[in-house]
Amino acid sequence: MTRLQTLQGFYQNHVQPYYQKAHKNREENKPIAWVASTFPIEILQAMDITPIWPENYASVCAARQVSVQLAEVAERHGYSRDLCSYARTVIGSVLTEKTQDLPEGGMPKPNFLVASTAACDTHLKWFQILSHHLKRPLFLLDVPYNTTGADAENLEPQLIRQYVSQLEELAAFLEKQTNNPLDRNKLRKSITLSDRTSKLWLEIQDCRKNIPAPMGARDAFSAIFFMLSTPAAQDAVDFYEKLLDEVKGRARNGVGKIENERYRLIWDNLPMWFNLKFFNYLNNLGAIVVAETFSHVWTGSLDSSKPFESLARKYLPNFANCSIERRIDLILNLTKDFRANLIILPTNWGCRMMSIGEIIVKEAVYKKTEVPSLILDVDSSDSRNYDEYQVKTKLETYLKTLD
Repeated sequence: MTRLQTLQGFYQNHVQPYYQKAHKNREENKPIAWVASTFPIEILQAMDITPIWPENYASVCAARQVSVQLAEVAERHGYSRDLCSYARTVIGSVLTEKTQDLPEGGMPKPNFLVASTAACDTHLKWFQILSHHLKRPLFLLDVPYNTTGADAENLEPQLIRQYVSQLEELAAFLEKQTNNPLDRNKLRKSITLSDRTSKLWLEIQDCRKNIPAPMGARDAFSAIFFMLSTPAAQDAVDFYEKLLDEVKGRARNGVGKIENERYRLIWDNLPMWFNLKFFNYLNNLGAIVVAETFSHVWTGSLDSSKPFESLARKYLPNFANCSIERRIDLILNLTKDFRANLIILPTNWGCRMMSIGEIIVKEAVYKKTEVPSLILDVDSSDSRNYDEYQVKTKLETYLKTLD
């Protein structure tokens, strides 16, 4: 296996400085917002508000092997083990008294919290709980459900109007909390940077269509950090430009992530953040994940001349906010475009929303492509719900049937 040089020391070079800067901003009384996934972070960045993503912090805690202990803290306070493992991990970190023992010193306390209904129902209660414990105001972006599963170009006009009206309410909330008006020039710059970030990320993904694939899932699940946390930052653009150059060079020269590429996989859902070495294990079996749904759902074109409308067109089609047909279409397209011969559909016990309808997805994709799917029981951050021996045995047996 060959490693991408751009990703060497990624955590120390990019993730740690992100939290260090956030803590420094907190000390300097600069506004901090805790933000949920599928939320238009571009507006926060335009107003110089530091966005902190609790879901990212949960993955950090899992990678640092402390997520179970934090989940148990939440469980001792009465939160069910059946709840989202991200939520339990973050709630546990808030309820932990010794914050100095938390990875990166914990998340800096927010001035306010912002969340969206577009991702999952858990966000609503989870962020209400955090707001209660932290005694900080919460703004909930009430996103209309995209029932038809329309893409950005074919969204119903009333959905866009409703989303834009919510963004106007959001802007008023942020202006009140920060005592700082939204600068439309800064917003346009933020939109331009985020659009560039998204395009670069998609170009990187396109390079993975090459045979052999120049980049695998472990690399992608690290590098996507900027797409999620700070998409409208020049640092994100600079990093992805550098990564794209390296991945393009590999594709051009026929350099693959692994030498003996036999199985090209699509990975749905989240990874096991506490066990990213699992992807190295796959590579040793001659299998490489060439595309992840997770890497494609956060992208979208933005138009700086229509900032609010283009944000609506980016976030409304997210497959978490659509019928299951949109998820099926995404996996179908990835399977065809990346020439995959197996799809992994993890049943993520820590994120039930992203695991809905796997049997439907499996049957629909096989009917149209004859590419089989394998369902595996995993958890994104609670290792108590993960049986490594069982998963590996099931996987190895299935790969033998493919042979």
